[in-house]
Parts: sequence; C-alpha cells; structure tokens
Amino acid sequence: MFTKALFPAFMNYAFRASQLNILGLHCNKIYVAPNLDIVRYAARKGTRAAALAKKKARKAQKKNEPQSVPKYLQRKLKVSAELERKKCTDENWLETQPIDNVYNMKLYRGKPYTVAEAVKMHRESHCPEMLNDPSPLIYANVELELKLKKKDRYIEELNGIVTFPHEFKAPKKNKIIVLCKDLDEQVKATEAGAAYSGSSALIKQILAGTVSKEDFDFVICHPDTLKEANTLRGIIGRKFPNTNNGLLRLDVVEAVKSFINGIEYKLKHSSLEIDFGWVDVPFGRLDMPEEHLEENLQVLLNIIEKQKPAGTDHLLFILRTLLWCEKSKERFKIAHWKYLPNYPENGVLKEEEDEDVKSTAQ
Repeated sequence: MFTKALFPAFMNYAFRASQLNILGLHCNKIYVAPNLDIVRYAARKGTRAAALAKKKARKAQKKNEPQSVPKYLQRKLKVSAELERKKCTDENWLETQPIDNVYNMKLYRGKPYTVAEAVKMHRESHCPEMLNDPSPLIYANVELELKLKKKDRYIEELNGIVTFPHEFKAPKKNKIIVLCKDLDEQVKATEAGAAYSGSSALIKQILAGTVSKEDFDFVICHPDTLKEANTLRGIIGRKFPNTNNGLLRLDVVEAVKSFINGIEYKLKHSSLEIDFGWVDVPFGRLDMPEEHLEENLQVLLNIIEKQKPAGTDHLLFILRTLLWCEKSKERFKIAHWKYLPNYPENGVLKEEEDEDVKSTAQ
C-alpha cells in the first residue's frame, strides 16, 4: 500500500530531475512543491475508510432485517385494509319479499335498526361472559358521497369538532389556548380549563417556539386580538380561528367549555372509489342511557349534514350510518333518515324510486 502511494510521486520527481539535467543544470536536490497526489490520496483514504465502515454496518443491519417484500405486493401492503371499501349498492334496490326465507344480500336491502336495538345487541356482546367491557366507546361510521357540483371533482378534506349535549369520558381532553385582551376573561378561561391564556405576549411566545404546536389542539380567539393573531396563520394552519369552525367568538369562556370536551373527526377516503369516504366519530359510552345516545347521534348527523357542498341538492350527502363498538367487529345499520330533515325513507331518492317503479310496470 505504501509503495503504491509513493510510486507516482517518485516517478514525478525523477522526470523533473531529468528535465533539469538536460538543460545543463546538475542538481542533486530538487526543491519543488509537494505532490498533491499524496494529499489527495490521504483525503480519499479517510473517506474510503468511513464508507467501508458504513458498508459493514449496513450488511450487519440487513442480516437482522426481515426479507424484502416483492414489488407486486408492495402496493397492497401500503394501502390499509380499512380503506379498501366500496359503496353499499344494495340500498337502491326495491323492497321485495323472497319466495322462501332465504335472502340474497346482493339483491335485498339491509335491515335498518333503531339506536335502542343496536345498543342492546352491542351490550349483549360486551357482557362479562364474552368481551367483558361494559362501557366501551360507541362509534358512528357515517358513509358520505364526495361528489361536487362540477364533474370529476370530489371533496378532498372534511373535518370538524362536535360538542355533544350529553357529555361522556372522551379518549382525551383537548388543550386550548385563548387569545383575548380582557384580563378578567383570561382568568375565567384559565379556570374553565384553558392551558394558556393571554394576548400579544402569548403570541410572541408561540412565534418564538416557547409554546410549541404540540402544547395545544385549538386556539380560541376574541375579535379584539384577531389582527395580532394573523401572524400565527403559518403555525396553526387550517385550525386558524374563524366563524365557520367556531374558534372566533365573543364568549371565549363558553367556547373553552365546549371545545375542551369536543370530539374531532376527519374524513377517510376509500382507496377503491374516489367519490366515497366516511368518518368515524365516538358519540357516547355503551353504558349511557339509550335516549342520551340517540340525542348525541342526532346532533352528530346534523353537524355533518351542514357540511354538504353547495350545488349538490340532487345528491344525498349521508349514504349510510353504521354503529360499532371497540373490541367488536359487528356493525349495525341505523335508520339515519329519521334524524335528518328532507331525507327520503330508506335513504333512497324519490326520483330513483319512481324510475324503478316505472321500469317494473313496463
């Protein structure tokens, strides 16, 4: 290794000495600048040693890693099985009775249950003898039509927060920041449960990073500090206070009480159909009274219905509602049209029903 490194330098020195001897300058010692090849090689030697060490570390790591997944299976693994869902097409079939007592699920509409019946069936499966969980969270899986007014346009994002009339123990309590100039309101907001309350000084702390984005979930703002709060748009993003999301309010104390126990929901898109999605929202505990659960569900459905896009009156926004519980795979269809105004029976538009009747008559 040493001879390989010095051989090019020795040949370079000998060549220069021969040139000087030809010119008649006999010199035993040649004072020239050091050859850069040695310097460059020394630099490369360090980088090569580091690269070799990294290579050995990668090989050792690969021995402990599982076998790589083939390319034709990678897409299937990336897409969650939960998102591989399609619309339920059996809802648009007419109600007909079969000849015998065997129903084909592809041809007949699924039976809708009342909230009381669905809760009763879930309580049976969560009894001590089976799942042994008397008070799990009960969720509403609300399936949505994502088409917009324009052709080939669909809803990309849909989120919000729900405050229920009958409170229950939620998975987590939201951390709230209150921005207002009134000192009395700041004290009352802190007593109501706000994590931070202040005005310009608090805004500067958020901008400086003293109060990070992870320290709060929502920012409730009074109109008197909205101008100063505009500097937080880049940090807060889509949750910036406005009248639509209810975070820009005069009664900040009442807003803290409602948002601290509020339940946030977010749209999930189907990986198979671009015009289909759903939201999963907990609306109570299984051991709550059935009347309270029904009222909470009605509030939830009406809040989601208000987010229906403009210009889509000819479409039904909520397609189907299923109730499910933690630790259980059972889902029961609910007659959601009873809780929504101007919704047809069985969740089918009247125009479609009339066309089906005409086609059967012909």
